[in-house]
Amino acid sequence: MSQSIDVPPVTGDVAGSIEEFRSDAASGIAVLDSRWALALEFEAPYVLDRLLSEGVVDTRCQAQELFSEAKKYLVLCELSPDTAIGMYSGLVDAAWHAFILFTAEYIEYGQRFFGHYLAHSPAVVESRPSVGAGHSRGRLRRKATFLDFRCRYETLFQRPLPDVWYDERCICPSRRMIREGRVGPLSLTRHDGCVELRRPNGASLVSVNELAYPALQFILATGAFYVRELPGELTDEEKVGLTQALARCGAVRIAA
Repeated sequence: MSQSIDVPPVTGDVAGSIEEFRSDAASGIAVLDSRWALALEFEAPYVLDRLLSEGVVDTRCQAQELFSEAKKYLVLCELSPDTAIGMYSGLVDAAWHAFILFTAEYIEYGQRFFGHYLAHSPAVVESRPSVGAGHSRGRLRRKATFLDFRCRYETLFQRPLPDVWYDERCICPSRRMIREGRVGPLSLTRHDGCVELRRPNGASLVSVNELAYPALQFILATGAFYVRELPGELTDEEKVGLTQALARCGAVRIAA
């Protein structure tokens, strides 16, 4: 059941808040009017329940953090109408997606706090103007880099970007991963006790000890996997380390 909260009508307040954010961001002042504060305070225990039941998180506290970050992302996108901000966290994206599955509640949330439906169209790797969660209104928008996103986040919320926004810091044996198709077909090359993961043009993405060869073969053949499933003689710590290296180079990502 959705919450009953008195929210100011969506009028000129949105444009005013955006202009305040733009003007004050340069001086490091965070701007959050009552509308955005209420949007961030919105509670949805059903989303937390789903994150727990699907194994995305192990504790309710972790689920709460992910949902909080998803709401912050939506507010930040709304306050950046001329910039397309990609979704840089598989875990936060999972929380966003879990919220969307409760269709009526999600639609009401967008209409009450933002004045429109919040489309789920996260994009990270694009070479053309794109659309994130914000309201495009037909405009071409500049694609933000991760550093742009971090700067905007830390300016607005006055805190360092949490670890959940860095996928490689959230990898554990029970984490489900997906091979990133946008990097193109990959191949393996073995030499001098090492194995390299290469792009079609021969560029090396990562070079590791050849003990990881069975695990890399498995990843290329499987597409989606749990870190603990990686075959070969790797310890759990080594499986996590290998997956972190692959996440850093963009070969895999956390499953949303």
